[in-house]
Amino acid sequence: MAGHQRVSRRTLLQVGAAGLAGAALAAEAEPKALTFGVFADPQYGERKETIGRFYRDSPAKLEACIKAFCEAKPAFVVGLGDFVDGTSKSAETELEHLAKIEGIFRRFDGPRHHVLGNHDLDAFTKEDFLKATGMPAPHYAFDAPPFRCIVLDGCYRKDFEPYGKGNFVWTDSWIPAAQVHWLEAELKKAEGKALVFVHQPLDSDDVHCVRNAAEVRRALEDSGKVVAVFSGHNHKGGYRRLRGIHYVTLHGMVEGPGLENNAYAIVTVAPGGSLTIKGFGAQPSSTRE
Repeated sequence: MAGHQRVSRRTLLQVGAAGLAGAALAAEAEPKALTFGVFADPQYGERKETIGRFYRDSPAKLEACIKAFCEAKPAFVVGLGDFVDGTSKSAETELEHLAKIEGIFRRFDGPRHHVLGNHDLDAFTKEDFLKATGMPAPHYAFDAPPFRCIVLDGCYRKDFEPYGKGNFVWTDSWIPAAQVHWLEAELKKAEGKALVFVHQPLDSDDVHCVRNAAEVRRALEDSGKVVAVFSGHNHKGGYRRLRGIHYVTLHGMVEGPGLENNAYAIVTVAPGGSLTIKGFGAQPSSTRE
């Protein structure tokens, strides 16, 4: 017919192939979700159970945790602090405890990241802990595409003296102004979304939280880039969503006897902001949009 051209089968196949290729490239360009492993507060020590904490059970719990992570192969694993209990106050004794628990953590065959906890500093300075674990700095950042991951250090007193060798009270937790400025700069230069990790929670004025948490939250909110904050310290765990940011507190691994009371999670974070938490033992599973 006039005004019409016959389209050959070959042309149709070429157009179809081009369309499929374009769709594949578009799919590849879309940021993928990030999956990582996380645990908090093993608080290992060679001491009897107190207030429901079974310190001697933590090595076996962490072994089971790391075995699960090795099988799941997450992009990385982060320990949210309080690797040791520190009650002995002896640097030599606590170094032995840290070597044992850190040795188990190192069995994960992928990137590992530490967060400083208050109990980690009952017998050590921050420099001691960094040297023993290979932690790069008390606060630092790393990339785990498609996210920028930021590790904060809430182990400072109100006078901004750093915790060290038990020179603190656990309820007196602060993040200094210089670190907040560093956080703001890190968020500003982040090309995409960000995740934050800190031992003491930031989601309220509860006694377990960083005392100037509201100031830190403002920096997170003003950036418009933070998807979620992960913390330990409050062994009961918990969840809040504030101004579009997920605040997840992990259940303490040291709580309760035996592997049935273990606590850790595999977390998947989508670029759009949804979280899937696959909990083990006492750590609940959940999906958060």
